[in-house]
Amino acid sequence: MANERLINSVSVGVIFVGDTGDYEISPEEQTHIMAEVQNGLELLAENESDSNASFVYGSLSVNINGYVPWQGANWPGLPETFYKGFDAALWSEPNQKIYFFKGPNYVRVDPDNGWQMDAGYPKPIAGNWPGFPANFANGIDAALWGDPNSKIYFFKGDEYIRVDPSNGWQVDSGYPKPISGNWPGLPADFAEGIDATLWSDPNGKIYFFKNYADQQPMYVRIDPSNGWNMDPGYPKTVAGNWPGLPESFTDSGKTLDAALWGQPNGKIYFFQKQRIVGKYVRVDPDNGWQMDDGYPKPIGLGWGATELLWRDPALDALGFGTGGDGLNAAVEFFQNAAGAQYGYVVFFTKLPTVWFAYAGGRRVVMRQSDTTAGSFLGWTSIDRVFAHETGHIFGAPDEYGSSGCACTTTHGRFISEVNGNCANCADDLVPCVMRSGAANIACDFTYKHLGWHAFLRRIDAAIYTFANNKIYMFSNDYYIRFTGFDMDPDYPKPIAGNWPGFPADFAEGVDAALWSDKNHRIYFFKGSQYIRVNPANGWAVDPGYPKPISGNWPGVTGGFAEGLDATLWSDPTEKLYFFKGSEYLRINPNNGWNVDPGYPKPIAGNWPGFPSDFASGVDAAVWSDSNSRIYFFRKNKYIRVNPANGWNVDPGYPRWINKNWMDFPEGFVPDITDITS
Repeated sequence: MANERLINSVSVGVIFVGDTGDYEISPEEQTHIMAEVQNGLELLAENESDSNASFVYGSLSVNINGYVPWQGANWPGLPETFYKGFDAALWSEPNQKIYFFKGPNYVRVDPDNGWQMDAGYPKPIAGNWPGFPANFANGIDAALWGDPNSKIYFFKGDEYIRVDPSNGWQVDSGYPKPISGNWPGLPADFAEGIDATLWSDPNGKIYFFKNYADQQPMYVRIDPSNGWNMDPGYPKTVAGNWPGLPESFTDSGKTLDAALWGQPNGKIYFFQKQRIVGKYVRVDPDNGWQMDDGYPKPIGLGWGATELLWRDPALDALGFGTGGDGLNAAVEFFQNAAGAQYGYVVFFTKLPTVWFAYAGGRRVVMRQSDTTAGSFLGWTSIDRVFAHETGHIFGAPDEYGSSGCACTTTHGRFISEVNGNCANCADDLVPCVMRSGAANIACDFTYKHLGWHAFLRRIDAAIYTFANNKIYMFSNDYYIRFTGFDMDPDYPKPIAGNWPGFPADFAEGVDAALWSDKNHRIYFFKGSQYIRVNPANGWAVDPGYPKPISGNWPGVTGGFAEGLDATLWSDPTEKLYFFKGSEYLRINPNNGWNVDPGYPKPIAGNWPGFPSDFASGVDAAVWSDSNSRIYFFRKNKYIRVNPANGWNVDPGYPRWINKNWMDFPEGFVPDITDITS
């Protein structure tokens, strides 16, 4: 059974996929990558030593032949950076070509040659578009073919220039000019800048589009036959007026980044830049201006199609076969060789991918895309990036703001938890492995996503209360309740909202819990403070709490006053016990709640039969009135003590909690099959 949690032995199969020339991964690079991978995973595992996580590494290398980058792209032959989207698109009637602009560069596409990019491109705008002002040569916002006067218009900020193809493609004299005052009737915000422009041959109109951070994209329609004036009734929202366009193009905050009249096929195209894969839609003016079926599409290729171009040939060449079956065969090959409980593979390559690092299923893909630099050796962040992607393998989500994360979404393969570390909503923006790539820091919520929450982080506190003859156990911000040794229905439950009056930090988890039969109160300890709960008063926290331990529990000083590991009410002795590390105190409620003389004492030698690891410290302790025994918990095991037999540990202990404590829920402690000692 796959554990799907970052625990125990995990096989990591590293597959180097290359080709000749710039795509080749040298032996020196492979050595460097393996060292970075191991360093990143060691840093990640150090976040939780109780996870017992260890990694077994294997590697294979394969070169593939005959690879064609971006083969099958929807706009074939474009430079890779253009597949994330571009700034402007232009149909040019004089030479029947299409131009795409991105930053200071542009490409030219020939619809008569399979919509392929012409040879020799991309090129810089500067020096190839004569007369362009420097700021326009650095990049433009929009481009427009003006059919009525056979001119081309380029827009940048609140200015524009006009180019005359019949005059050597020169910028007309007197330009740049302000948009305001030269395009009659435009609203003020459009005059401040235009994001996309479109000449529409079917109706002889010009369209200007405007994007907003906090509202839907808008557009205006201009009639060149009416003095280039804006038509009445504009501006309008794109949504609802361009039928069929998806919400991803029309919702508030979404963008239309470029628009194009496709003269050869009579279609209109809208393009949208994306952080990873740019998208586009195609509109048919002859069909009610509806979007064609099957759109939106990626400008280039989607995630899977890009990866499969090289992954399938690589897996096939290694003898694993292709597709998902081939991938699974590779995972099983490394996992079986390692004898690991779980495994995944990572592909390192210089061949094109849609993103430099990503993960899904049981595979990670990492790419060195700057082949001009020529070497993975310059990529010094492999370790932290790989640790981040490994987090995805085990269910942890992205936490950085640009990922679009939200604190309300739930994640985790074993324990579902909200993405409370998300930078778009979290209060404390500290470094985290899933936010900033700090491989040695897994922040609070990530523990749950990785499967480290509670069941690896042990039982924090336990009490038996004579108020209702129940046992309660606490782990982080959840608790369970038992009648005898059977868990009550509808548990686990969160502490918050179920224990009235709990301070917020206590609701996030407690260190220890204690029933006192002397005054019929329950005590909860957290750090250097404690609260007192009255079951006879609706289980509410008594007034005046929390209080510091120091000064309120006579004789409890030093490290015990700074925080406790476990507490215990012992019915046979009517004494209280406080545990801290390898020592304990005994308190007499009948003697002013004072610590008995001679304490603290070491656990070892005073609790007969305690295993050495329990003698070094316990996580929780509880008296059970059902069988007059005391239970001590440490990590995923427990022991049982019989006060009637010299306070000795009963034979056959320690035991695994999940296998022996009746009806114990998954999620609080590990299964014996999942965690080794």
